[in-house]
Amino acid sequence: MKPRATKSYYASWAIIALLLLVAVFGGWLKPHGISQQDKINLIPTTVDGKLKYEKPPFPPGTKFIFGSDHRGFDMLSLLLNGFKYTMGTALALTLLRFCFALPWGLWSGVTGRTSGALRTLQWVISAVPAFLFLFPPLYGMYFGLRLNFGAKANPQHLLTFTVLYFAMIAFLGIFPLAYQIAQRAKYYNEKLYVEASRLMGGGVLHTMRRHLMPGMRLELMFLFLTEFVQVLFLIGQLAVFHICIGGSETLEWDLFVDYFIPITTTGEWTALIAYGSTYIRLYPWIIISSGTCFAAVILALQFWIAQLKKRYGGTATVR
Repeated sequence: MKPRATKSYYASWAIIALLLLVAVFGGWLKPHGISQQDKINLIPTTVDGKLKYEKPPFPPGTKFIFGSDHRGFDMLSLLLNGFKYTMGTALALTLLRFCFALPWGLWSGVTGRTSGALRTLQWVISAVPAFLFLFPPLYGMYFGLRLNFGAKANPQHLLTFTVLYFAMIAFLGIFPLAYQIAQRAKYYNEKLYVEASRLMGGGVLHTMRRHLMPGMRLELMFLFLTEFVQVLFLIGQLAVFHICIGGSETLEWDLFVDYFIPITTTGEWTALIAYGSTYIRLYPWIIISSGTCFAAVILALQFWIAQLKKRYGGTATVR
């Protein structure tokens, strides 16, 4: 019997509903425009009776609650508009992992084949943080292909890096995920009703489709949500070290000659974090606003998953 729903359970759903509304309608909710004609070069101000001009980025104030970037774009507007792109990227990477891990894990759990190799691969991947596997090659490719030149970079190089970015992040999560699915599939495969189905002529595909998938649907949902949060956290880690795919406009750094910083035209969050981490000492509100929102979303998702598990139960202990 399911436990009674608590106030925390309903609160978690309210938070998720709010996040979905922001993802869908954030582009219409933003208080300021973020197009080319909305750029602000100078703002006239009067100080001690003298007319002076301020140039962006502007600190948080009455006009820009979260401050602005170097183009004069409102950070809140960028965050509202870019939320859907960040969630879409994390969702696409999670789906890529599941597309390979789910059939492999189910097949390995039912047949027992490749279980040893899968166990070894997941141990190797899990023994070292995923960031340490990804950062050196991605960082080398990013600057080796001169993608720090943003709009001036070779479009083919940008496409190559984007494909490799998705492929490497997805590939790294396949083995641990497939191993978890294989262990759960093996557990259900030993049930008497599955054995009876095999004795009546049910094949591997029949077992996977008719018995394992229905029995594991709740566990697979929790696995997917947990994997989604892990992917989101991973791309956020990479963004702190300037590895992202969201920057499509260039900003030349005044302190260095021919050094360009890519900034996002859509407000994609990981690109904002990468851009803000560069100016963390000079303009801290950029990284604070984007980083705080990013962390808040991860905490909200974790809270929702925890409430779902309390309501519907977690996974059974693997035999």
